[in-house]
Amino acid sequence: MKMARRRKTASLPIKRRKRRAVSKRKNRSAKSAKPQAAKEPYEDGYQIGHEEGYSRGYEDGTKQAEGQREDHSHSWESAERAGYEKGLKIGRYEGGDAIIDEQLPEAHVLPDTSVAQVIASGIAALGERIVHLLTAQQVAERLMEALEQRKPLSVVRLGDGELLTLAQESVLPTEQVRHEGGFLEYAGVKVPDIAARDRLLAAVKRADIVGIPKLRQPNYQRLATAVFQTYGIDFRSKVLTDSLVNYRLYQEGHLSRLMRGRRVLVIGNLAQPLAKVLAESGVTVVGAVAQVQGIHDVDRAMGEIRQHDFELALVSAGIAAVILADAIAAEMGRAAIDFGHMANSIVKGEAPIQA
Repeated sequence: MKMARRRKTASLPIKRRKRRAVSKRKNRSAKSAKPQAAKEPYEDGYQIGHEEGYSRGYEDGTKQAEGQREDHSHSWESAERAGYEKGLKIGRYEGGDAIIDEQLPEAHVLPDTSVAQVIASGIAALGERIVHLLTAQQVAERLMEALEQRKPLSVVRLGDGELLTLAQESVLPTEQVRHEGGFLEYAGVKVPDIAARDRLLAAVKRADIVGIPKLRQPNYQRLATAVFQTYGIDFRSKVLTDSLVNYRLYQEGHLSRLMRGRRVLVIGNLAQPLAKVLAESGVTVVGAVAQVQGIHDVDRAMGEIRQHDFELALVSAGIAAVILADAIAAEMGRAAIDFGHMANSIVKGEAPIQA
């Protein structure tokens, strides 16, 4: 530190002497035209050299700074990767082998057996407790039967938004729902909203086919289990499917078959562009009910829906879609699918339709 201070103080007088010397030259050149003429080549050379030196120094400095930034970025990325890998390793142990270690009797080990093998054996032993979900093909067959026989059928889906709404002040405290469901207002629910919770619950209990998440994650299947148990919904008596059935119906080619030759009504914020794309693809679209502003806008939307003569409704209206699809089937005797973001995929051209 001391040496650094001496270098700094030694450099200051040099800089001051340079400025004074330049200043005197400028003053002498201002007094007489002759010296000015004599010094023009020097000044031109000085200016050119200064500019070239400055440019070269600026470029070198910029390159050096960029190199330092890249080194810093690589260092940060390496640290992040190392932290991720360490956390992944710990998580895998605690979520697998650690549980096996806890379950084994003292002074016993289970060599030559992987976590996957242990889980597979456990699932086989619990076979009678496994709940069957309808496949996309089975859902499509039930929809086709309903359309042909003009019978009501609702297919609704529960994602994290619907499950967090149902969990309000029953499974989870309001603050936790608000914290983990920051997107709920976008989906049509402003927490806390007990009236929305109760209306959604009634629709889920009445719906014909309910999609639930297969992923055993906190706000997905595990929350669905807690919600069903809290409200007395029996997994084994309720007709269930995968909550991604809206995508499966498209991917397996069932959606086009269901819409072919049917009068289709589209509902939700993308109703107008979706109707246009479907119509251009040969689907008979009889109407588009747009801008469903959350659960508390359901009654107004149903009033508009009742004005249309249709056979199949595709409902993409956030959490309100569950209530609308159920009401369309139960109150109007039609078939309705909670269509979700499948509408976005079609409008964006990511999922071409051939009716």
